Amino acid sequence: MTADALTAAGYTFSTETRESRHDRRLSTELPPYMEYEASPPPEYTLKDEPVTLAMYLFKFGFLFPPFWILGIFILFSPLRAPDAAGEWLPDKTDAEKQVVVDRIRTAEMKWARRCLVALLVVTLFGIVAGVSIWAAVRGYL
Repeated sequence: MTADALTAAGYTFSTETRESRHDRRLSTELPPYMEYEASPPPEYTLKDEPVTLAMYLFKFGFLFPPFWILGIFILFSPLRAPDAAGEWLPDKTDAEKQVVVDRIRTAEMKWARRCLVALLVVTLFGIVAGVSIWAAVRGYL
């Protein structure tokens, strides 16, 4: 079809761009949700979590899964402040040192539980895959 045939069929062609109704602004005022004098937006803070051995064991466990077993042992080991109390955080009081130990222990426990879950999931998948392969080889499937 040529352009003349399309024009005869009722189609019109123009090189101008049309202005969309979405291009026009009805007002220049900000929407009401942008006026936050009454309630300011929330402030986001960075959670500063201590770097722990269990975190490294979890992450490197994806490359070498026995690291997850070592990470699980952290669930059963107590975390205590070093015996040489004068050398470890000398500028803090005993109460502040205990807060640091508790914070580190919380992070250790979180990553150790993740090691446990990762090991359980991989073991479960391995068992399911092993039973499936065994059933397929034996002809049960």
